[in-house]
Amino acid sequence: MPKILITGNGFDLSFGLPTSYNEFINILNSLNSYEEPNFDTIYSHSNNFEKLSEYYKKFDFDLEKTQLLRQSIQDNLWFQFFKNELEIETWIDFENKIEYVLNILFSSINYIKENIFSKGSLSEDKITYNTKLFNNDIEIIQVLNSFNIISVDKDYTITLNLDYFIKKYDFYINVDISAITKKLTEELNVFKRIFNLYFEVFVFPFYDNPRKRFDKNLFSTISKHYTFNYTPTFEKIYKRINKTKFLHGKIDSLSNEIVLGINEIPNDDLDKRFFLPFTKYFQKLNNSTDFEFIGEYEKRKNSNFYFFFFGHSLDSSDADYINEVFDFINQSKSRKKKIIVIYHSKRSKSQLLINLLNIRGKKDIQSLMRNKILDFQHIESKELKTELKRDISSSTRVSVV
Repeated sequence: MPKILITGNGFDLSFGLPTSYNEFINILNSLNSYEEPNFDTIYSHSNNFEKLSEYYKKFDFDLEKTQLLRQSIQDNLWFQFFKNELEIETWIDFENKIEYVLNILFSSINYIKENIFSKGSLSEDKITYNTKLFNNDIEIIQVLNSFNIISVDKDYTITLNLDYFIKKYDFYINVDISAITKKLTEELNVFKRIFNLYFEVFVFPFYDNPRKRFDKNLFSTISKHYTFNYTPTFEKIYKRINKTKFLHGKIDSLSNEIVLGINEIPNDDLDKRFFLPFTKYFQKLNNSTDFEFIGEYEKRKNSNFYFFFFGHSLDSSDADYINEVFDFINQSKSRKKKIIVIYHSKRSKSQLLINLLNIRGKKDIQSLMRNKILDFQHIESKELKTELKRDISSSTRVSVV
């Protein structure tokens, strides 16, 4: 009977791997500080340097890929913007920031149309403005400047970038939103390649250089693993081959087909065509990643099912997936069914419960917990190991209130 493991970035972090947003930014920002980076100089910028040194042996880097990373991050608009966004702590914050940037960019395009082109066409000698053009909103001005829609000098004189305007009969008649979208999409694809290379250079070598022995039997009963990560950590650590489905694609800088973007189009007033390339669902369909999730078990709803969430934030950004699991369990007539959320600390447990209540509501979560269908278990608890080892193939019917 199926025991299904669902993992997020916290799963990789539990092994000390430098896969957090902060580590990604800090390590790449440090590259230009070292002509020949080594294990100590690079991972001193990691949140888990002591853990890395304890769990893994030191290794050398692929210098050719390291140099390629140096060049790529210097020119990429998305990376150059995000490297200075210090308030971002998680990958969810990062994706929310992408949505925020897109909203500003495309809303500002409408604003330019209304405040410039509604009055007629524009000649090349009339492309400079002061900050009143955007109501002195520095945040908007900085975002537009970061993505080269405008340029801003030291006196805060704004100059429009004519590469993104439609020209006709020697006059500019409108904003070329198609050109802007094309450029932003190209830059996001380069950012994805940077992301892929980072993991290949600074994360993957750990798999081949373990110092600590992990309990490879911990998840030996898992029949299927779904991951929101891009890494083969479950396969590499637990030697469980062909069990993993990558819901957002997997690291491969050659194919560059990971899913990295926003959940929904934030502004209904804008033409959705221009937003679609940035959405996760478009990227998943376009890249043919594993977007079916647990739908493959639809015909087996009366079988016994255990779901384990490990290292997943249960945040609303993945509400569709979370709802699919909970709806599946609620609709199931199986004799044994359970959702077990694995946590590391009381604080993390509290946040996970808050997130679930936000998505599913009080009534559903209370009912599931009262009937011992939903349970929270510490990663080091005996209860978790018991549940992982439990035989759920029994045909004895259990009553469900």
